[in-house]
Amino acid sequence: MAKYRLCGGLAMMAEHDMGMLKDMSAKGWHVSGLSGGLFYRFEQGVPHDFDYAVSFERDFTPEVQKLFRAGGWHPVIAAPGWQILRAEAGETPLFTDEESKEEALRAVRARTGRWALVWAALLAVLLAAEMHLDAQGVEPAASACLVGAVAAGAGLTFTALPFFGYTASLRRLRAGR
Repeated sequence: MAKYRLCGGLAMMAEHDMGMLKDMSAKGWHVSGLSGGLFYRFEQGVPHDFDYAVSFERDFTPEVQKLFRAGGWHPVIAAPGWQILRAEAGETPLFTDEESKEEALRAVRARTGRWALVWAALLAVLLAAEMHLDAQGVEPAASACLVGAVAAGAGLTFTALPFFGYTASLRRLRAGR
């Protein structure tokens, strides 16, 4: 039997989520994946004291995985652009210095920021085209542009929110120095 918990958003609440995963493992529930992209899936096992960390490696190559494993960290969930790793409690932290953590956050923030700009531009173009076509009386094409604008709005939301989350994480990191 599995349990599910809502993902707080790795861009906005990574520390909170990693703490929740640690608490769940201590109770004998170990994260085994994501369900629907929004819920962590947990499988019951023996209670264990694990530490969890998130990495934003763009290319999670076998070489990168080997490097993490050498440090005692093993991937639990791997997706394009982010991974959740687990290690025995007390293992050397995934990021041993603030500069490397900041560098990783800056890189992922830049990547999501570029995609947010692409989605924003597409949304603007589709809305302008919808308004123009609607004024011309071309209803089917205007409706198609509106549907495309809704999809572009969703793309913008799912890239802009992480961008703002990474920005907030960077600010917190810099303020903590």
